[in-house]
Amino acid sequence: MILIADDNEPLTQFLRERLEEAGFEVRVARDGVAAYRMVRDPKCRAMLLGIHMPGVNGAELLMLMAADGIRVPVVVMTAHPDFDESEMKQFPNVRRLLHKPVYPEDVRDALLACIEKPAG
Repeated sequence: MILIADDNEPLTQFLRERLEEAGFEVRVARDGVAAYRMVRDPKCRAMLLGIHMPGVNGAELLMLMAADGIRVPVVVMTAHPDFDESEMKQFPNVRRLLHKPVYPEDVRDALLACIEKPAG
């Protein structure tokens, strides 16, 4: 299962449809609290994560995951050009940073790379 955690409903719906067409099982969380519950599911193989979400934001979620030893690989999505990949890789789960707008092919390729490589 792939988890998409982002509060942008049109984006999550678009990505969900494209990923399901590519054969992935997908779940969507619209905030960090819901994402934290879902990422603990043993079936969760990777997560697409937006940084700015209500409640627990993406960076806070990454910190919670690290503190709890949750090793699900993460592809971070952000609309802010200030974030760079080396900065996000301070979090052990982050495998890739994609700047919005994201393209389905890039998302699919990033997820496949996460799933094919063991976490950690």
